[in-house]
Amino acid sequence: ALLAPSVADAAVLGSQRAGVARRRGLPRDARAAALGPGGATRRGGPGRFTTRTIAPRAFFGEGDDEKDPFRRHRLRDPTPFPESIGVGFQCALAGAKTAVTNPSQVWGPMTGATLVVAVALDVGGTTLIGRWLNPGEDAGALWTLVERIALVAVDGAWLLVSPLVAIAVVQQLLPLLGEKILFDALKAPTGESPTGESPTGPRTVASSSATPSTLATLRTARVAQLEASDGLGLRSLGVAAARAQSLATIAGVAVPIGVGVSLVPVAGPFIAGALAAAVAAYSLTWELLDPYFDKAGLDFEAQERVVWGNAVALTCFGVPFSLALAVPFFGPMTVAVAQGAAAEVVWRVLERDPEAEARRAEIAES
Repeated sequence: ALLAPSVADAAVLGSQRAGVARRRGLPRDARAAALGPGGATRRGGPGRFTTRTIAPRAFFGEGDDEKDPFRRHRLRDPTPFPESIGVGFQCALAGAKTAVTNPSQVWGPMTGATLVVAVALDVGGTTLIGRWLNPGEDAGALWTLVERIALVAVDGAWLLVSPLVAIAVVQQLLPLLGEKILFDALKAPTGESPTGESPTGPRTVASSSATPSTLATLRTARVAQLEASDGLGLRSLGVAAARAQSLATIAGVAVPIGVGVSLVPVAGPFIAGALAAAVAAYSLTWELLDPYFDKAGLDFEAQERVVWGNAVALTCFGVPFSLALAVPFFGPMTVAVAQGAAAEVVWRVLERDPEAEARRAEIAES
């Protein structure tokens, strides 16, 4: 079974070369004599053969580097656990500080659009949930208790989910707003050096020796490269639909688990709340990084692998913002800060460290 594809490929290759020989006016036998066993091609004088392996790539893993989004798009390797926890929260803190000190000109439109959509979803969703889970007058005491607990759990989950839906709607209807805020934050002056990355080991903060001016120059060049990119174009609509389906699948698995766990006395509601916050944070960060992924040319499969590989860091980054966005009416006003803070995730979690790239090039040359 393993040899059959190779023999078939060899036969096809021989027929193709014979066809080329006929078109060039060469005798078939003269061209066939140049073929050795197994697809070997005679080059040069007698006795010199250069063999080209003819075998299915699936058996030998050939081309895996092209499928790996971390190598194909020159992204950092996933941050190891438990270091990823600290990196995620540090990105949230530093990113929020950068976003507040360097506000974008489109903060107002982004905040207003998200606020209108989020309030509409909050009011409509909580009303429908209340009517759906409202126990009837003839319901027993146990069933009434179960429905009231489920009502609290579903309402809380909806308050976390509705801002994400609002952000996703605004990102699709007004994509330039989120992109403008994110790239303005990417251009913000650099403060402390980002977490360094060793070419052969984990990242260390103290290992980075790049000067702020050099780092700013490298970052400016990278941002200009991303802005000049055409991005995914119309393919972004398919990517958005696939991302929504993926996140809906995760939510569909998490909601029944959360409702079931919430029935556990004392600790159940807290565990269910933590699960809902984690799912909301993961989804929020993916949505906030959508403008970057679009400009970097990452399709859905590449985005899914990158986001899942950095799930812990991205979830920890999104937890503070997802909780802030869940506050009715006032929460959506922080969406612009969250969008700008995502730039810190780009530099510390996704984009390769400039100094590490230089060291990696030196090692490759040596």
